Amino acid sequence: MTDRLHFSDLKHIAKSPAHYLYAVMHERKQEGHERLGTALHLLLLGQPERVILYDGRRYGKKYDEWFAKQPLGAVVVNPTEAGHLREMALSVQNHPSAWQLLRDQQTCEQMMQWNWLGRACEGTPDSFSLENLVELKTGRTVQPTRFVSQGRWFGYHAQLAWYRRGLIESGFGTPASLWIVAAESAPPYPVTVFRLTEQAIEQGERACRAWLEQLKVCEESGSWPAYTEAVVPFDVPDEEGESFSLRIDGEDVEVA
Repeated sequence: MTDRLHFSDLKHIAKSPAHYLYAVMHERKQEGHERLGTALHLLLLGQPERVILYDGRRYGKKYDEWFAKQPLGAVVVNPTEAGHLREMALSVQNHPSAWQLLRDQQTCEQMMQWNWLGRACEGTPDSFSLENLVELKTGRTVQPTRFVSQGRWFGYHAQLAWYRRGLIESGFGTPASLWIVAAESAPPYPVTVFRLTEQAIEQGERACRAWLEQLKVCEESGSWPAYTEAVVPFDVPDEEGESFSLRIDGEDVEVA
């Protein structure tokens, strides 16, 4: 495989090489919340014409014929989603620091190409300069503790570290600070701004490096294993008198 590597593909190897291979071989349809996030990016970062309103069901021959006439890369939303988008965009623009972080950087939505550990890579940060690298995220909640927990699971710190490494390797320089502007997708559409700590950046880069090294081994060997090829023991506690619970018909039942 010689195509340039994107973080959206690389992150799948955190599950297993088999998950990565499937991801790059099959186009995945965006879920509703992902489509909303993409549309918000387009509205706020300079391509609002690609957000298209369609008042109807997004399937069938009629819709396919209509969609074929839309601009390349169009994101189609219904009236309800369009209302959410307007409110989310206003919340970001009215936030005391979020809008400034997104719009006041040197470059928005510029694709970069670089080589790292002998692998051709590519990525498009949302907004960056030598001072700040900023990503716009949406979520069902931007409550700080919950968002950070979910963001670690989704690898947001690794994604920002990936873009930071791309800026370094491509000769742009090293951004001083890495940020996430997070917008909630339901009323009252709160916005929270997160600044990555040095530890988060370091762990994110270590994760990207480990995934990339594992990917190179798989590409060179042609082997794409799943979670494990070994037999895994399935054990239970052997302490006398210890009990455990089973969920039966929606109820937890204690078993001695």
